[in-house]
Amino acid sequence: MSRREFSLLLLLLLSALAVACEGGKPPETPRPEITLENIREDINGEWVEVPAEGGAAEPSSWRFDRSEPKEIEIVEKQLAGNKATFVIDMRTRTSPRAEQQGSKKKLAGRLRLHYELQSGFVLRKWEIVWVENISFAYQKE
Repeated sequence: MSRREFSLLLLLLLSALAVACEGGKPPETPRPEITLENIREDINGEWVEVPAEGGAAEPSSWRFDRSEPKEIEIVEKQLAGNKATFVIDMRTRTSPRAEQQGSKKKLAGRLRLHYELQSGFVLRKWEIVWVENISFAYQKE
């Protein structure tokens, strides 16, 4: 490569970099959406304190399991920056495995899910940081 070709190539490269820098910082990736299916998946593994319906028995800690059937309806949602809050109506029951062990429960009521947007090197993902019990209660079958 001649000196003239190298100079021309260098000039083109610097021009391209200058054009790329003119726009300022690159546009931020839009926030991912939180859908009903996301909520159904995200709630798995989360814990919440659950009282007995009518207060007849001691409250129980409940961990949502992937194998539980879940009926979920979004009642309210609020997005503010990197935080989101969803109020959901939810109905579920113990998983088939727990029912075989003789521990049958039905659960229903409202929960408030507190999300935060987690940013990694490439991906941005909403994660539940807290599940607040509004009126979610269990009933033994």
